[in-house]
Amino acid sequence: MTGCFDGLDRLDLDGHVRRWSAPDAGRVDGDVSQWMAAAQQFAARVQADPGGLTGLTDERWREVGQAWTALLAAAERSVGAQRNEWLLRDLHLRSWLLVRLRPRAGVALLDPEVVLESALAAMPMSVEEAVRLASWWRELKPDEILVFRERILALRMIRRLLATVRPLAPLLEDHPRWGEVEEWARVAEGLP
Repeated sequence: MTGCFDGLDRLDLDGHVRRWSAPDAGRVDGDVSQWMAAAQQFAARVQADPGGLTGLTDERWREVGQAWTALLAAAERSVGAQRNEWLLRDLHLRSWLLVRLRPRAGVALLDPEVVLESALAAMPMSVEEAVRLASWWRELKPDEILVFRERILALRMIRRLLATVRPLAPLLEDHPRWGEVEEWARVAEGLP
């Protein structure tokens, strides 16, 4: 499939859905910047008119969700996870939509449990290790920061993942795993 990255800024939401729902879209190769542009343009079309989005049918939301998921899966297949770039983009869009539109049964893109479960599954370490490292990173000398860069980035990832779940508290506070989110949130207060 050639030309997948051409004219992304000119496509409306339907155009993005058609492009990334095509059977061969999963085999597209591109560089990181092309995939980021594709994801950014798709998300921008979804977010462009939240009032207008309320008029989409559940079936249309399922199509949008499937195309969005296909785009992110193709990006990861082509260029790798890029430090959870595609997961974070997915969770941020889902969270944004849920705050504005609320959940819809049978529509995975509008399911707050997906955000919670995905964010918790992607935590780069245990809560216990994060607690231990919460004070450690502050004691690093400037010349040690680069040596421990990967560990610091892992600590930052915790905060980035939580940023997608915490706005959904009104929708998830009765979820059996919400206590884990609250535990992570307490730990995150001391993280970079």
